[in-house]
Amino acid sequence: MTIEQVKADLKEIQYYYAHEKEFAKADKIVGQNKITEKVERYNAAVRNAPPKLYDVYLSLYVYFNTQIVAADDMDCSVAHIKRLNRQLCEFFIREFTGESNEKESI
Repeated sequence: MTIEQVKADLKEIQYYYAHEKEFAKADKIVGQNKITEKVERYNAAVRNAPPKLYDVYLSLYVYFNTQIVAADDMDCSVAHIKRLNRQLCEFFIREFTGESNEKESI
């Protein structure tokens, strides 16, 4: 798994949460979209993340905030949010590939 794959997945997850009500309605008519499996997979993984990365995931991908809004909410710079987002992507790679988390320092 590459960082590009994780970023693409996170964009899909962000889209899902931005349109969650529409997906819920469609689930009853068409059936569940496969994105829900990806959402569940990432949600399960992020529960193992350090609190700051968990917070960034919620802010950027679940609540559909921009990095500027996330920085304001977390009382830090946009550059710091970008670093945390990069660490979040690297965290997911380690979680999904089974690599050690010993490098993680936040």
